[in-house]
Amino acid sequence: MRAVYKRRELIKYVLSGGTAAFVDLFLLYILTSLLGVWYLLSAVFAFIGAFFVSFYLQKFWTFRDGDRLKMKRQMIQYFSIGVTNLGINTLGMYLAVDIFHVWYLAAQFLVSILIALESFLVYKYLIFIGRERPKEARQNSPIKKILIATGIYPPDYRGPATLLESLPEALRKKGFEIKIITYSDVPVSGAEEGWVFRINKKRPGLIKHLLFLLKLWELSRWADLIYATDIYSVGYFTYLVSHLRGKKYLLRFTGDSAWETARLKGWVSDNIIDFQKNSYSSAIEKAKNKRKKIIINAEKIIVDCRSGAELAKLIGAEEERIQVIYNSLDTSKFNTSREKVELIRLEYGANAKIIVTAGQLNPWKGFDGVIKIMPRLVEKLGEGTKLIILGEGPEKESLAALAAKLGVSSNVLFLGKIAHSEITNYLSAADLFILNSDYEGLSHLILEAMLAGSPIIVSNSGGNKELIDDNKNGLVVNYNNPEELYEAALKMLNNKELAQEMAKNAKEKSGQFKWENVVSETVKVIEEC
Repeated sequence: MRAVYKRRELIKYVLSGGTAAFVDLFLLYILTSLLGVWYLLSAVFAFIGAFFVSFYLQKFWTFRDGDRLKMKRQMIQYFSIGVTNLGINTLGMYLAVDIFHVWYLAAQFLVSILIALESFLVYKYLIFIGRERPKEARQNSPIKKILIATGIYPPDYRGPATLLESLPEALRKKGFEIKIITYSDVPVSGAEEGWVFRINKKRPGLIKHLLFLLKLWELSRWADLIYATDIYSVGYFTYLVSHLRGKKYLLRFTGDSAWETARLKGWVSDNIIDFQKNSYSSAIEKAKNKRKKIIINAEKIIVDCRSGAELAKLIGAEEERIQVIYNSLDTSKFNTSREKVELIRLEYGANAKIIVTAGQLNPWKGFDGVIKIMPRLVEKLGEGTKLIILGEGPEKESLAALAAKLGVSSNVLFLGKIAHSEITNYLSAADLFILNSDYEGLSHLILEAMLAGSPIIVSNSGGNKELIDDNKNGLVVNYNNPEELYEAALKMLNNKELAQEMAKNAKEKSGQFKWENVVSETVKVIEEC
């Protein structure tokens, strides 16, 4: 009985298919033998009748997909498969009856079996995959082998890469086996051999994604749990592979891929919250549904701040599946060079006012807003006022053009992508650090600025307010508000004592975000999966 229970989906599929096949054969017999319709035309009408019987049985009974909101889309997909199968059916019938002279009913029976096998795979893995796995089908064995799937990994930095600089080794010390798959443009080092797998991100898009998916599929057989660090291709491939393998997956959710893509392509200008509430083109809505599917099917969702938890719930995640684990820094790997800090200060002059901002040069990061206040700051504070922008991205040319248009090209310096270790030196050398973004999780960059002792200004977006308390350990302004940004920058740069006091408070608060907590809370979430 247990064997029958485990195969109940396949048994239901056979029964549903058998019912549809009976309808198909019955209609074929009535139309051909009793009504004298040409057998190929009869086959078409019989197939259509069987299609509707099959769809409703497979959706609501076999695969237990009760979601009626997506039924229209599923029926279109199902019909597309049906049309394809109709072609296979007609060709098969023609070959069997006219070429090999098989009795038309026997021919239809044989062709139906072949179509049934092909259809089961398509229905199960491509169409009816949005449902939650039943609790009885979930794994109950202890999780020991974790496959981390990430789009970015050291020596790259930002977000997941900063976290993963130390997390794999910390999890090993807790008794877990770890393997990592990532996109990268550096070869696997000797120390990484056998547990880090790098897919060359410089390959053409389709090829690199296919290679990543195939390697993820191969490695997933080994894993007890897959931990995906984003909801771009990595998250979607994890969702697909986990479903096909029957594996659990843990998702780290720190930003909305659908919103970010729409902003990058210039399709929307709405902030991330309004984006969840409004409706857009079919392409955007498709992307929103895709990332929602990734989120709601995860066993657990790790977010790095309370605002991230609210965003996940707004998208559709169940509150009990969401776990807030604040980001932190492994301070053993946070080092600054006093000599390099002094060299940076000397390079720009003893009386320079150095403002640092950093990140990917994307539209929602607000670099344009910081550049726009530079003419007034230079006029007020002198030519020694410099804005150093660290990072690369699609907005670089337009930002450089903006600086030129405003006449501050000599005051706005684009240093591009520099080594992560060097960023901390610039933060330590800065008179002011600004992060003027439309959305952030709990930013590692702000944590680094706090630890480096930089005076800080942030926008009131995402997790920024969970790190910076306005007028206590930094200043908080509305996103891209030029007047507020200018007044805050002038306040910090004109009052050294105030800036130092806030920087001191920020450094003290950074101590609340302990690396040991990240590790212990991550282990707890893994054990709850």
